[in-house]
Amino acid sequence: MSTHDATRRGGLPPITVRPGFAVSAALVTVLLGALTLPTTVADRPTSAYLCGGLIGAVLLAGILLGADLMRARAARRAGLNVLGIILGATGSRLVVAPGASRAGAGEADGAVGSVRLAATGAGRRAGGDATEAAGLNSGRGVGLVDPAAAEGDADAEAIRVEARLARAGLSTTALAGALLVVLGVFLPGGTMALAAQVALWVGTFALLLTFVEVLPSPRSAGGRLVADRVLRRTGSRANAERAAARAGVLSGWALIAAGTAGVFLVGFVALWAVLLGWLALGASRLAQAQQRTAAALIGLTARDVMAPAAPTLSAWTSVDDALREVVLPSRQGVFGVADFAGGLAGVALLRDLAGVPMDDRGLTRVNRVLVPLSAVATAAPADDLATLPARLAERPAAGCVIVIEPAADGSVHMVGTVGPPEFGRALETAPLRGQGGGLGRARPGSLWR
Repeated sequence: MSTHDATRRGGLPPITVRPGFAVSAALVTVLLGALTLPTTVADRPTSAYLCGGLIGAVLLAGILLGADLMRARAARRAGLNVLGIILGATGSRLVVAPGASRAGAGEADGAVGSVRLAATGAGRRAGGDATEAAGLNSGRGVGLVDPAAAEGDADAEAIRVEARLARAGLSTTALAGALLVVLGVFLPGGTMALAAQVALWVGTFALLLTFVEVLPSPRSAGGRLVADRVLRRTGSRANAERAAARAGVLSGWALIAAGTAGVFLVGFVALWAVLLGWLALGASRLAQAQQRTAAALIGLTARDVMAPAAPTLSAWTSVDDALREVVLPSRQGVFGVADFAGGLAGVALLRDLAGVPMDDRGLTRVNRVLVPLSAVATAAPADDLATLPARLAERPAAGCVIVIEPAADGSVHMVGTVGPPEFGRALETAPLRGQGGGLGRARPGSLWR
């Protein structure tokens, strides 16, 4: 049965066990069976300690797997396509299809962090289906659904879906951890002492994991809950994301301060709190920078900032002729390459052309150093500039986004490039356009925003 069928019929999602899971299970078994249990329950045989450690590892894995099963259930109720659950070195990980086309292809490289993309795609498809049902598709040039409004609604729905998944996972780990702690406290001593200590250790660890996830940061369950609460109160996705990032900064500094104090009061074990705080602070600062960048680029398209395209090279031209006749006189670094039919086959970079040995440049054709168009980030002139950094990060082969548009004969040709210099100028001129002013930009010396 395929993943798609299994999830649609309500069955358990496929569970994949990676080799790293055995390493993690062995580590937990040794930590519990060789270090913890012998110090808390004395006079037991070594085999009993090892069995207790193994049972503890299985219980902990079961709790994590159960949390992801509850997240998968919530994801299916939200209309998402759950591809499966992966047990690996870092525990359990839910895999959600980031879009319909990829889900149909059966690719399972998304994770819990891709729920935003999946829900956004589902919302956009829902908007498109509603438009087509009314007989007003984009091909007729008429429509009742505003694309910008539909995208905003989809982003808001994505935040709600993420919050539902977060609640499902947190409630599972918290409930299982609390039950095991209570069981460990009230189990009688004697022969059950070892089982009580295993339950107490696993329950405490599960509650600790729940506490770490509750701490707000842009990628944690707590951050998603904060974003959902702000979204319900204000109705603004931007305010929700900013609130999650600010909460992450505050929790990061609080953990760093608490960990630093704990080093002197408890011991070096408190350095874990410092590490968690540093990670939360870094993720929150990065999210704030991304939010400022997105706000500064609002209203701009690729056409507004792109640099004019360099002259096009022919794929069959020798590198020597291309350098002498086109590349060096143009003083540019990225050149479109036309195939025999005149269409755009890809791009050639100055560094690749210059890297051909001098003795071979007369015999080597440009197509030998061609970067195919499929490996390059592309955009249409009317595409929003705020969407281009993500495309460039996904396909950085050319070092810039290639702006293309169709020609009269149906082929495409290169009309410009958008790279770091263009992004930089757009950010520098944002105050002149009145953009990026409402993001809570951190002032010099500010530690808390």
